[in-house]
Amino acid sequence: MAKVLSKNHPLLTDDIYESIKSLLMDHVILPGERVSIDALARDLKVSQTPIREALARLEADELVVRKPLTGYSATQVLTFKELLDLYEFRFLNEQKAIELATKKLTIDGEKKLKAELATVKKIPPGSKYKAYRFVSEHDARFHQLIFQLSGNSFMESAFLKTHCHLHLFRLSPTTSEVRNLALKEHGDIVKAMASRDIKLARTAMLTHLVNSRERILPFLLEMP
Repeated sequence: MAKVLSKNHPLLTDDIYESIKSLLMDHVILPGERVSIDALARDLKVSQTPIREALARLEADELVVRKPLTGYSATQVLTFKELLDLYEFRFLNEQKAIELATKKLTIDGEKKLKAELATVKKIPPGSKYKAYRFVSEHDARFHQLIFQLSGNSFMESAFLKTHCHLHLFRLSPTTSEVRNLALKEHGDIVKAMASRDIKLARTAMLTHLVNSRERILPFLLEMP
């Protein structure tokens, strides 16, 4: 397994989780590669217990998988078909979610959407997880918020189980320019919802999702 950068200070559980996640997202630990608990504990200068706790969380994120006798391995990235299937799921569910959310949108809900947009003020350059982590987290929160505002907990639960933003960013970390385009589209979605125009909101969401898919496809086609 690739060498993990050592730390000169004790790490908290969340730090360990994020450190290992970074290795997975940046493909330092390659898709399908075995994850050595001993090596991680040694390089991060911690015991095996927090490493195992972090790996259990990453298994829930579907970034690693645990197999009997062999231990943990990094999951594979999405295949071409899986990517298309994921977006088909998103086209169906997120357009319906935004329709319901726009129909039910309150002043408080509108404030929550605008507050979430305000969490991202500047996009740093770079394609590593450290550079885009907070954008990925915003992206996931933004789309989840729309599901919450729709009032349909089953749709929200189905969306969360895809872990789609982690897997899409792992497949294609993109550039700061592309991330800025996605954030602009988030702004367009909020404007459409704030106008209470359901058709406009559905169109804004569909445009965003189609653009997102088209931005990612070239990365997948270039992979061996």
